[in-house]
Order: sequence, then structure tokens, then C-alpha cells
Amino acid sequence: MLVYCTDYHCSNSVTLMADQWSDDLRLSDIGPRFVCTACGKRGADVRLNFNWGIRGPIGGMGYRVLSDA
Repeated sequence: MLVYCTDYHCSNSVTLMADQWSDDLRLSDIGPRFVCTACGKRGADVRLNFNWGIRGPIGGMGYRVLSDA
């Protein structure tokens, strides 16, 4: 999945594997759990990565996930 910082001045982004979350969890449910490591803003725009076969995912770089939202 693709994770983008919600602060348009920051524009930090990262590609992550979504295997750690259950299949019934919506992307909109996990967006608020992210905190940008570049600017510290809480919340992220989370999208599916349809190019996963072309470029491999980068595990955990750029964001940390809070355990409770």
C-alpha cells in the first residue's frame, strides 16, 4: 500500500506491505494511526499500490504506526 503524509508541505510517502492487518480492515480505518517521521503530523492518506509487482515494497521506512487510534 502507498502511504502519503496529509500535510501538503511535507509530501513524505512510503510503500508498505499490508500483510500485518486483517483483510476486513478498511484503509480509511488505518490512515489516522500513522504518524509522519518527517514532519510529525498524525494521519495519512492510504491507498492501494497497483504497481507492487514492478517495484518491491519498502518495509516501515518513513512512518511509524500507533497501536491505538
